[in-house]
Amino acid sequence: MVRRADAPDVVRPPAFRLPPRSERLDALGRREFDVLVIGGGITGAAAARDAASRGLSVALVDKGDWASGTSWRSSKLVHGGLRYLRSGDFRLVFESLAERALLERLAPHLVVPLEFLFAVLPGRWVSRAALSAGLTLYDLLSLGRGARRHRTVPAREALRLEPLLGGSGLTGGALYGDASTDDARLTLENVLDAAAMGAVVVSRAAAEARLRDRIGRFAGASVRDVETGRSIEVLARVTVEAKGPWSGPGPSGGNGLRLRLSKGAHVTVPFPRLPVRHAVAIPVEKGRLFFAIPSGPVTLLGTTDTEYDGPPEGVAPSRADVAYILARAGEAFPVSALRTSDIISAFAGVRPLRYEEGRDSAWTSREEAIGSAPGSVSVIGGKLTTHRRMGERVIDAAVRQRRGEMGTAGAAGRSRTRSRPFPGAPADGMPAFLARWEAEARAAGVPSSLARHLGLRYGSRASAVLALARGDPAWPTPLVPDLPDCEGEVRFAICEEDARSASDVLVRRTHLFWQTKRVLDALPRVQKILGRELGWTADQANESREEFETLVAVSRDASGEL
Repeated sequence: MVRRADAPDVVRPPAFRLPPRSERLDALGRREFDVLVIGGGITGAAAARDAASRGLSVALVDKGDWASGTSWRSSKLVHGGLRYLRSGDFRLVFESLAERALLERLAPHLVVPLEFLFAVLPGRWVSRAALSAGLTLYDLLSLGRGARRHRTVPAREALRLEPLLGGSGLTGGALYGDASTDDARLTLENVLDAAAMGAVVVSRAAAEARLRDRIGRFAGASVRDVETGRSIEVLARVTVEAKGPWSGPGPSGGNGLRLRLSKGAHVTVPFPRLPVRHAVAIPVEKGRLFFAIPSGPVTLLGTTDTEYDGPPEGVAPSRADVAYILARAGEAFPVSALRTSDIISAFAGVRPLRYEEGRDSAWTSREEAIGSAPGSVSVIGGKLTTHRRMGERVIDAAVRQRRGEMGTAGAAGRSRTRSRPFPGAPADGMPAFLARWEAEARAAGVPSSLARHLGLRYGSRASAVLALARGDPAWPTPLVPDLPDCEGEVRFAICEEDARSASDVLVRRTHLFWQTKRVLDALPRVQKILGRELGWTADQANESREEFETLVAVSRDASGEL
């Protein structure tokens, strides 16, 4: 049998437990690191994982939770970027398709093949002939990796596949494959795997000032523990800034990079209100696609793409954003007659795009840009799909700066992320793993629906959830009715996944914020477990509660509920 070049040997990581935060915080100031990464979104997490895989000493800090900026606010897709073919960005599509296939293999619990129906509607920017040509090229660029080849379908068959498109004027369609993901967990598992390879990872640690050495090179950063106010000097041979939309004021990013900010908003509605059988791609203005994506108990709708010039921490969906999304959904699915009262959640993020003269955000390339100065590397732009490759390129740039000085005996190894599975990736693939895990969990008295939920969310780490939960008879108790998320997951999020607040638990470790209108019903129990495990003061408990309640209030205001 001939081995494909894109299928390297797999080396499975050992089981790992994250050390207590106090130990990690102390470790930041004890040594000079080869690499300090500032920014715990998907790009910074990928860079830290890549650096650690080379045997480099690594520190990773973020002023908030992991993925708490843009990285959890995506369309939750790992895809080739079909629309980029229209702008001739073939290299980005080719690379994205290669990375999609690799992630499906190395993180099958997080990156799951998903069938799409592209709906051809009258008066839009794509015809049936153009769609067929584009998807043929999409298939060719994928080199047969991963998802199956496309198939065009006439309007009658498209309506049979998705009856809710009735009344939209549908003229035809095509089936093609891409993948869905849990964006927050994909980021988190990058962080956890970096730590498993020796990186010191600390959230809620804000880098506030750059340090310089005697000859003027950047030499690390002064980092403040957000929880205690303690300041630590973190020394590093190279500092990587992966701060996303926080990369710099106005159009200026780090190390001379020019930054353009674009806001993307999404809403979720109950799946029974829009029960699509496929992810549906709908062409809209400026060559963009609008998606309706089934995601468990909800259907995710979006996204918008508008210029943004405000502070990243202040980004929020507006009522105009919500109206736009509902209007596009109404054009494609008129029989559903979605209303603002159907909306479970509305959220928005800021894309940190590289600036391109004469292009608005919709046509700006999604490729990353990397800039360097002595002792410093900065990165902006890029896609969730290509995060692994971005991390590799960023660390290549860091190693080039201090070649011969980084790593054991000054020899930095090669990146191993192309062959290293993510922490929850089962060794025997998802179908075999789920069958085995569900049988084991049922034998331990776990209800079937909960066992499957844990297996799908955590992959091979599901057994660790169960091991931590034993001895607590309340652990299987659902946080809200009709959804499987349980109290045991809250404790696991705190003890094993670095959760430090209600938002960490309810937005990024579980996803109840955007999956149920009853999320506030879960807040008191989540707060109680957090307080017990973290030893909170009354002020800390209030801060956590108020932060989450504000997030819910902003969402409901955008939906017109307040």
